[in-house]
Amino acid sequence: MLNTFKLGAKYPVYTGQVKAKIDAASEDKKRLCPAYATDVELIADKEGFQRYFKDGAWHYVVDNIGAEYWDEDGTKHTINELGEETPDGALFEEPIIPPTLEEQTAFANAECSRRINAHWNQIGQINASLGVYGEEDTVACAAWISSNRAALVALLAREDLIEIDVTDEQHWPVFEGSN
Repeated sequence: MLNTFKLGAKYPVYTGQVKAKIDAASEDKKRLCPAYATDVELIADKEGFQRYFKDGAWHYVVDNIGAEYWDEDGTKHTINELGEETPDGALFEEPIIPPTLEEQTAFANAECSRRINAHWNQIGQINASLGVYGEEDTVACAAWISSNRAALVALLAREDLIEIDVTDEQHWPVFEGSN
């Protein structure tokens, strides 16, 4: 049996085995060795590596293809080439990177709007402000908006804003009205 390898790549990796054919035209019935094959004995399989043939011998090359790692800044990388090692300092789990103050402020604003709209959607808010609803619902809508905005202002004033979960119920008023 002959060991075959892929040519044309940086690493001509082992691809399998083929049977040597006999040269029927020769008198001594020589075995023919096809291109990209060798009768050099194949080295043992080794986990995490591919075997490749170069300069008349088999060698190992690390195979991390598909491995994912992250930089300290949270940038994700995927290894796509044989021989590529994970760099020193690579993280194998996505790091938890706290949001910036600007991002957390935007999250808090979005959460305030989401909570207001969950009970008084924009059409309801417009109808309340135009007096379409009765006085009780108009007051309830205004109070709900006001209490959520007050909660938002209190959140944004906190020194630990970037360390807290702005979606946590404890930071927001409880809805007690109906529309």
